[in-house]
Amino acid sequence: MASLAAGFISLPPHYVDREIQKGLRQVCELLGADLSVLWQWSVATPDVILPTHSYCAQPEFAPGDPLEQEQYPWTRQQMLAGHAFAIGSVDELPEEASVDRESCLQIGIKSSVCVPLSVSGARPVGALAFNCLREERGWSEQLVDQVQMLAQLFAGALSQKRHEQVLQESEERLRLAAESAGAGMWTLDYGTGAVWASAEVRAIFGYEPRQVVNMELLEGSIHPQDIGLVLEAIEQSRVSDEVLEVDYRIRNADNEVRWINSRGRRQAASSMEPERLMGVSIDITARKLAEEEFRRSEVRLESATAIAGLAFYEVNFQTGSAYVDSSFREICGVAAEGGAGLHAVEYWMEHLHEDDREAVLEVREELHAGTLPTVSIEYRYLHPQRGTRWLQHRAGVSLRDAAGRAVVTYGVVRDITERRELEIDMRDLSRRLIRAHEEDRAILARELHDDITQRLAVMAIELGRAEHGAKDPEQEGVLQSVREGLVRLSEDVHSLAYQLHPSVLEELGLSQALQAECERLRRSGWLDVVPELEPLGTRIGRDEALCLFRVAQEALNNVRRHAGVQEATLALRDRDGGVFLAVRDAGAGFAADLPGRAWSLGLASMRERVRAVGGTLDIESAPGEGTVIEAWVPGAGGER
Repeated sequence: MASLAAGFISLPPHYVDREIQKGLRQVCELLGADLSVLWQWSVATPDVILPTHSYCAQPEFAPGDPLEQEQYPWTRQQMLAGHAFAIGSVDELPEEASVDRESCLQIGIKSSVCVPLSVSGARPVGALAFNCLREERGWSEQLVDQVQMLAQLFAGALSQKRHEQVLQESEERLRLAAESAGAGMWTLDYGTGAVWASAEVRAIFGYEPRQVVNMELLEGSIHPQDIGLVLEAIEQSRVSDEVLEVDYRIRNADNEVRWINSRGRRQAASSMEPERLMGVSIDITARKLAEEEFRRSEVRLESATAIAGLAFYEVNFQTGSAYVDSSFREICGVAAEGGAGLHAVEYWMEHLHEDDREAVLEVREELHAGTLPTVSIEYRYLHPQRGTRWLQHRAGVSLRDAAGRAVVTYGVVRDITERRELEIDMRDLSRRLIRAHEEDRAILARELHDDITQRLAVMAIELGRAEHGAKDPEQEGVLQSVREGLVRLSEDVHSLAYQLHPSVLEELGLSQALQAECERLRRSGWLDVVPELEPLGTRIGRDEALCLFRVAQEALNNVRRHAGVQEATLALRDRDGGVFLAVRDAGAGFAADLPGRAWSLGLASMRERVRAVGGTLDIESAPGEGTVIEAWVPGAGGER
């Protein structure tokens, strides 16, 4: 036993198996045993016992395959319970070991001693057995005790081997992780200032492979402005068991400034090792440069948003938190000392104008559900100090869950109250200008209708009388020609008066006025218009009706002049709380985004009229594909 124990002192892990094999052979020769097996429970398959070491004086009897625990249930139970046993004959096995007896007979075991394999009383991890195959023999208690001591010796050696293998694997994983991260490992001896540095550390600092590294060399590499920071961290590590971390600059062999991150922890002194600081270092120059660029970008973004009057926010529904900048708090009146979490979001929702809340929340839900990728909306907001304000709100989603539901949303808000008020003022001014223009047209139309056409009629009557009284046929023909010309001129003046101010619009309404306009164009032979005029249930104001009529007039005149076709369709119907008008043709069309010069003034006039009454105008056209002009105006009492 003393000789065997001496063989395991300071034994390298890769020699342990060889020494165990040697020991099994020596003990078998000493005891006259034929077969010795060291079994260990499989780590991967706990129900299997593996013969990891064995010796057999008669190789033909040696078992080489794993043994299922079901073959030795009683023996397994004894080993797990930590009970050794010895039998001079298989007949000595108790009745409950009948399965074990049959297994022994199949192998040819005649007598055996078996002891559990454990370390320091821990749960057994295997068993050690010596067996006789040629003849039966007895086992004294002293011999069984010695076998147990041998099993403890082997178990301790195997445990030490496993621990050192685990340590080596851990060190290898650490080395691979450090290499993968571009990190280098080092140790600093507090007492001597000596430094062990891996090849990666030497490469980071620009040191030669055989160059002696110490604190003096390191201090010469560290940027002068960061020396104090590093030395302070080293001193702090002497009295702290925490992992310490420091970022600092160095100048490498090429005199290039690099940023380094070092992390380390104090290792207490032992009998074999002095007190030291162990850690890793990594070159973080790229990260630092990216952080600096990000900070500059943030400054530029903050400056741009401040100039543009934008307020930023981000909401994380997974963590139940919301970030809002100072501009958002100012625009929405959220107090700086307000609650955490989603308080700012809830506050914003509570202060939406009651007339706009439903529409805003509906659009918000469509964004969160994924129906809309982004949203842009203008609405009224009740500021606690400033009263009703108009806000422009743009929002998007940066993260969704597996179901497509928004997890993280972001957006910008801008106060556009002054712009909206200016638009209202401009719209009001435009309405007044258009109304004054229409009043001038009405006056001119009345003058043409009540004065000029009457005078032309009188002249035509007088010429008719002169025509009847003429005695010279040639003179009669001249008078007839002049009279007919006066009649046509009177009709043209009447038509011009109608175009300047359609009295039928005031007398019979929009539908009848449009029907009359279609018939007028058809009678004149200029354009065949198909009216699709549905009965209107929506009431609109005088300005709105006149707006749609003028849009129809201008659109039909453009078809007549530029489309190159003789047919068009005019539709009128209720839509979305207002009245919708559409004029369609299948003519030449034009590039809607770059309208031709001949169309520009008419389109601008239509847009201005529709904008003045709070409506919308859409134009769809392409060369060779016709044109569709659609106008919508709100009903009486609708929003403008």
